[in-house]
Amino acid sequence: MERRVMVVGLDGAGKSTVADLIEGEPSDHRHREDLYYRSRVLEVPGRYIENHWMHNTILMLAQNQAAAALFLIDGDTLESFYSSGYARAFTIPCLGVLTKCAHLTPEERARGMERLVDAGCSESLAVSTETGQGVRELLAWIDGHAMTRMDASGHRKEEPCAM
Repeated sequence: MERRVMVVGLDGAGKSTVADLIEGEPSDHRHREDLYYRSRVLEVPGRYIENHWMHNTILMLAQNQAAAALFLIDGDTLESFYSSGYARAFTIPCLGVLTKCAHLTPEERARGMERLVDAGCSESLAVSTETGQGVRELLAWIDGHAMTRMDASGHRKEEPCAM
């Protein structure tokens, strides 16, 4: 099975926009309440992260179908429903992404990045599709991490990915 990049975030956080960047083409899908499988991306609906009883489902999907995960926080709201340390429960590379960051003050940007650290993301990026900030870095991170996974002993191993 080819593995995809899992994109997680609340409704309106920019999941589809980030997925479009990864795919290299826009999607014509509308707001969905179910998982959306694309050729390289698995979009997780915002409702899955809002409901803590769905967090185990996200973990299971990541374990079985994802090569890497992106955890998004909307720069417009800075709202986060991620449990403290949630990303550390994943066995795949995880990146925190602060979206819509073009007009954030330094304090707002710092608060958003702190929320990603609290969510367990050891690496984070601020991304704006409006200005292009962070887009190249995001795609480079995906290119460098989506092809690797951990084996049972915790060592990195190469595994096919849809990237």
